[in-house]
Amino acid sequence: MTTTYSPIYKVILVGDSGVGKTCLLSMYVKGVIEQTIPTIAVEFCTKEIELYDGTKIKVQLWDTAGQERFKSLAMTYYRKAYGILLLFDVTKRSSFNACKNYLEEVRINSDKKCVIYLVGNKIDLADERQITKEEAEDFAKKENIKYIETSAIKNMKVNEAFTSLLNSIYQIKKEDDKSKIFINNTASIELKKSKNFNNSDTFCC
Repeated sequence: MTTTYSPIYKVILVGDSGVGKTCLLSMYVKGVIEQTIPTIAVEFCTKEIELYDGTKIKVQLWDTAGQERFKSLAMTYYRKAYGILLLFDVTKRSSFNACKNYLEEVRINSDKKCVIYLVGNKIDLADERQITKEEAEDFAKKENIKYIETSAIKNMKVNEAFTSLLNSIYQIKKEDDKSKIFINNTASIELKKSKNFNNSDTFCC
């Protein structure tokens, strides 16, 4: 039996213009890549998915513009984000180099528990690769984030990238909720104990 977990998860795709954020999102949500134009500022869509344990959640997916003039606007959307997919194009060195700055911006403007995945897109263009899998993995390991490679055009590991991220978010939130319940229960017990005594109570030893 499945259950619904709330609230809606907010996930943001960031990265330079042309790395394939819109295509990746379209393939994940619609199963096809429609003709796209560069994203203007920010666009979003919602999707209901089922996690590994059968829990159903709704996710709000935000596609941010990679153009420099929209960066300051995109940063305001990092707040209250549960997850970030940081994309680069494996055939374009500059898009990979930019990831360090994006990562700094995300960490400054998002919650410290926000889950971040580094995504190397366009792996179908193997002959044009400028960034090896090993180099990207080393960067991700150094920054303590997960790395996954995708091809939006060929639908390679697209669903896996989103599903893995969302399951990671779910596990963190579930542990947080358990901690909150424990703290609340502990506070309730202490409060009940304090009510058992009054100023007339005396103690001896």
